[in-house]
Amino acid sequence: MTSPGPRPRRGRPPAAERPPLDRDRIARAALRVAGEEGFGALTMRRLAEELAVTPRALYNCVKDRQEVIDLTARLMMERLPRHVYDVDDWRSTVRRIYRAAREQYRAVPRATLISLDEQVTPAEIHPARLLHTEEMLAFLCAIGLGLEDAVHIRGRFLQDVFAFTLLIDYRYDRSDETVRALMQQPVPAPWLAAHPDLDVPYARAAAGLPALTSDAYFERYVDDAIVLIEHRLRS
Repeated sequence: MTSPGPRPRRGRPPAAERPPLDRDRIARAALRVAGEEGFGALTMRRLAEELAVTPRALYNCVKDRQEVIDLTARLMMERLPRHVYDVDDWRSTVRRIYRAAREQYRAVPRATLISLDEQVTPAEIHPARLLHTEEMLAFLCAIGLGLEDAVHIRGRFLQDVFAFTLLIDYRYDRSDETVRALMQQPVPAPWLAAHPDLDVPYARAAAGLPALTSDAYFERYVDDAIVLIEHRLRS
């Protein structure tokens, strides 16, 4: 009879097998939790669980949860994509900006709610946040927009990217093809089927339209943004 092999270990891995705990590792783990579960789930206990350490170990590196929020916000800003702004081909530039921002936030969609769920300490704001805003406003003004319109277009850009990654990509990336198809219907087909006598012909017709991939759907957002800029340039 052969002796049984060693039993698999349960619980936290031994300290020797874990990377050292530091503020950078804490920030990355916090961003993972917030990006997938939202900042409401980001407690010190949940963060400790993500890092396979005790809550007390966290307090050896950070003062409190607010410091974790500040570190997480700083990491998000450090990861903001840098853009090459081409005034002579501004349409392609706008398309690149949209795509790059979507790729960044798509990885941590629920973290886009940080401005609603948390208060970031102003002194801890990464300079990249200010510089990115300045560069984009300068670009939009350089193509012929006034500053007021440039501010509006930048705000619209953020709304488009945040809303799409949170309301579309978040669910799309975690669903099967059946759910993905339902997401683009103004009224999901099962809801319509549950109310066969309701007079809603346009909603029923829309439910039968071909479903787009999330990438194709996003490109329509970008097309609309370019049309809006063209309109503002003419007015």
